Amino acid sequence: MIWSRIVAVETSTSIAGTRPAPFAARTSRIEITARQSGDRIVATVRDTGAGIPPDALTRIFEPFYTTKDVGQGTGLGLAITYGIVQEHGGDIHAANVAGGGALFTIDLPAS
Repeated sequence: MIWSRIVAVETSTSIAGTRPAPFAARTSRIEITARQSGDRIVATVRDTGAGIPPDALTRIFEPFYTTKDVGQGTGLGLAITYGIVQEHGGDIHAANVAGGGALFTIDLPAS
């Protein structure tokens, strides 16, 4: 079984907030899906924003890593998420999507 939800939002930055979009405002999509694959649950979150800068992809889950200005973020959100997913026996990955946007994939045990 596959569960899916698509949301259209008016935005001027990507979902990760890492880079401004090429123009002031645009309608972007956020797609959230989940499916069971054997004894695993695979959930994805995909957007149509600017994506994640390539140099950030290798560091995005590090504690205190942020692309935001000083005082605008602690860089803990994705690090905490990574830890929670790992504690539950899962994995989380981030990637850019061809044509634009970011994709986060979470793989967890079903039980």
